[in-house]
Amino acid sequence: MSSMLQSLKKLFWILLLVSVQQAAWAFALLGPLPNYTNGVPPNFGDDWQVSTIGYDYPGSGDIGGPKNIGEEYRRNAQVYYYACNQNFLDFFGSNGVVAIDQAFSIMNDSLTNVDSFSPALTEFPLVSQSINYDASGLDLTDLKSITLGALVENMGLAGPVRFAWTLHDRYLPGGAQCPAYEYLVVQRNFDTTASPLNQAQYSPYINGTLYTYYIDEVCPASVPDPQAVAVPVQADALQNSFTAVAGMHDSLVLRNSAFINAGLQLGGFYTGLTRDDVAGLRYLLTTNNINFETPTFGSVLVNSSGPGGTNYGQPFVLFTSNYNAFAAIALTNDPVTLSNLYPGLIITSSPYSFVPKNIPIIVLTTNNLIGAPAGTQVLGIRTNGFTQTYVTQYKHTYGNLIVPAGFSSTNKNTTGSIVTITVSPASGAPAGTLITNISAVPVILSGVPSGDYYIATNVCGPDLILSNLLTIKKTSSTVLYSISNSAGLSYTQYLITTNTTHALVALPIVCGAVSGGGGTNAPALYQGIGKVQFVKTSYDSWFGQFYQPLTNTYTQYQIANSKLVKQTFQRVVTTPDFLMSAVDLSPGPAALIDGTAFTRNINFDLSNILPGLAGPGTINPFTQITYNKAGNDYINVAGGNEQSQFVHLAWASFDGSTNAPILYPNGTSIENLANQILVQLTPSSLPVGTNHVAYPATTFVATGGAFFPPFTWSLTGGGLPPGLTLSPGGTISGTPTQTGTFDFNVRLTDSLSRTVTWSFAITIN
Repeated sequence: MSSMLQSLKKLFWILLLVSVQQAAWAFALLGPLPNYTNGVPPNFGDDWQVSTIGYDYPGSGDIGGPKNIGEEYRRNAQVYYYACNQNFLDFFGSNGVVAIDQAFSIMNDSLTNVDSFSPALTEFPLVSQSINYDASGLDLTDLKSITLGALVENMGLAGPVRFAWTLHDRYLPGGAQCPAYEYLVVQRNFDTTASPLNQAQYSPYINGTLYTYYIDEVCPASVPDPQAVAVPVQADALQNSFTAVAGMHDSLVLRNSAFINAGLQLGGFYTGLTRDDVAGLRYLLTTNNINFETPTFGSVLVNSSGPGGTNYGQPFVLFTSNYNAFAAIALTNDPVTLSNLYPGLIITSSPYSFVPKNIPIIVLTTNNLIGAPAGTQVLGIRTNGFTQTYVTQYKHTYGNLIVPAGFSSTNKNTTGSIVTITVSPASGAPAGTLITNISAVPVILSGVPSGDYYIATNVCGPDLILSNLLTIKKTSSTVLYSISNSAGLSYTQYLITTNTTHALVALPIVCGAVSGGGGTNAPALYQGIGKVQFVKTSYDSWFGQFYQPLTNTYTQYQIANSKLVKQTFQRVVTTPDFLMSAVDLSPGPAALIDGTAFTRNINFDLSNILPGLAGPGTINPFTQITYNKAGNDYINVAGGNEQSQFVHLAWASFDGSTNAPILYPNGTSIENLANQILVQLTPSSLPVGTNHVAYPATTFVATGGAFFPPFTWSLTGGGLPPGLTLSPGGTISGTPTQTGTFDFNVRLTDSLSRTVTWSFAITIN
């Protein structure tokens, strides 16, 4: 009895310590579940997160589970690109694009520099959700808010309310039956503010609201393995229950349960990120968070300030024809000199040796010329023996030097012949008879082109570089072979036959995270990136690529030998990092009706986690957010009719103004999108400004389309940099007073009240 009493007293004190903890902010970390589609290691640390105790159970739509502190997954590129495909545009139109832009604009405004935020994050609100009562009465779902929640999740945050208390294990004692289970309950919500040593790191508070829980156990006789879940419950029923944006998805999953008040409400909309959201994103992105990880997929190291670091120059493909000359230069030049002579060359190792060399001793002499006047002398030289010295010869290994198959150091030279032609009279032949004699001596031509070679520095996409050739028409393409070299770079070689007399071998490089030495992006200890920016782009959804590949250069800091090593990476992006689409997601015809408003994917990189752990790792592109275009849809129970139906999913955009909600699909919005394509706007991008320096006045000009002047210009979303204004005539001017990148939407209204909207951004340095 005494031991049981002692255990109860310990439990009481633990609960007391947790219950009196400050009403701070807290967050949950998102990572892969054991059934992750790309696979987890055999000894994955969180293999207990299974559906029977509340993880990825049927209809939940989970894409991950809660990770413990230090086992987080985060993004580690500073710029990401987003676009909407044709399916999205056809359903949501121009107003839908504006809603998407608003969600990304909130992310940009909130994540400019996470290390500059105040320790308590008092500049961010505890509550960012408001209710539009017209939208609430119509059971409308806000497109911008759904998108914002999906973005926060894809940055690495899980639902904080849902996992404040969660199940870890359960046990059914012998002879007992459901629901007589015993449970091990854990917390996966963290408060990382500085706190007293007697305060638990885990927190049941979310944005200042205290949550408890009860265990819901389903025990139908027909189910051999019943399902259980820890259901969070608000401790104070009168306290605000609107939670972090990261918890948006939970209310959609459990809309018909007691958990309905946890996330985004029908008729609710977010005005920004909450203190909890920013706390979690700051933890993931701060430069003080150092993880062993690989830079973002597709990134290639182009510069490093570390010891022995090489300036790899700007990525390009260099085509030349004199491999023999290259080999001669490389023989006697050290790695630094050689990389400067050949920008972009990756040198992975450079063993060297000392080779003896005889140097003649040259002696200057004066000589008297025979028969010349007395005293006449000429200068001459003669060799007076030799001195022996040693020269350094290098044997470099290259990560991106490609030569044709069969062309190596043993047969790199071009051979030719010295031809001698002699025309002479034939012996004994009639006068005037000539005979031609031809003799040939084989020689090695050391100063002429001796085989094509390439220096390739991870240019993604093009299969042929034509800058040094005339107009060429590709007539055929044959795969010769695929190789992976010592530096871990993978190549596929094509033979391109053209309508000229030249056959060019092109070697496109498969861009990706590769390992090895030299200029590769091997795993290492890296700081967090500190900030994130999302950039809107034009995208051809039919061909699955950008009109022009985008090149993004960013910097990360590696921790090596207790020192910061600045590394510059370049990422060539051919498809959006985030793509918005719309399809019919209703499962049909005999499936359970669930609350699926959207689906999304997430790409966890688990390649560097240690045995027995579930992280840390990274989140790589590509992400597609697909909205359910089955709506508007309605639910009827037991037959029913229109009078008994209730809204299941109805898309809209709304805010706190007196404006009526915008419903989707909407004919005017779709027409505006068509007008936006037909009306041409200049300029298409805005100049960069400088803080406290007058911004170059820029006036928008619209041409084309069936729009009738006079035009009026206005802002419809986001905001200009402080200090700048947009006049009704369409001129942006003023003097900026704050640095950063500012996203906003510009609306043109013609004399017939028709509108067209474009998205822009201004960067102030």
